[in-house]
Amino acid sequence: MTEGRAIFVVDDDPIHRLLMDKLFARQPKPCRLHFFENGQKAFDALTDPEAQVLPDLILLDIEMPVMNGWQFMEAFSKLDPAFTGRISVYMVSSSFSDEDQERVKTYPLIKGYIVKPIRIDTIIELLQ
Repeated sequence: MTEGRAIFVVDDDPIHRLLMDKLFARQPKPCRLHFFENGQKAFDALTDPEAQVLPDLILLDIEMPVMNGWQFMEAFSKLDPAFTGRISVYMVSSSFSDEDQERVKTYPLIKGYIVKPIRIDTIIELLQ
């Protein structure tokens, strides 16, 4: 298994997941990507007592079926702060919505808001 930071990419768009795979492969730091098509699958992986991998970074889409990004954050916020405090979460959206950007500020565990498409320089910056 490749060493490096563990990254959860939570997004229902298969094209975005493919793009993230390609962009992370182009940046210089080793990392392990884990893809989830909705917040529920990511949350289940995160809270699985037998989880082999816990993320250092979560790139979380807002609009997804089953459990969207906001619902994920509500559940994530209820977990042990000693656990959640070690994970950097960034909301990702194709929207420039002022409302979403303001809502991000109400979640202390969200480090920032990234508008799609994500660029390679943004990924490099996130892994610093």
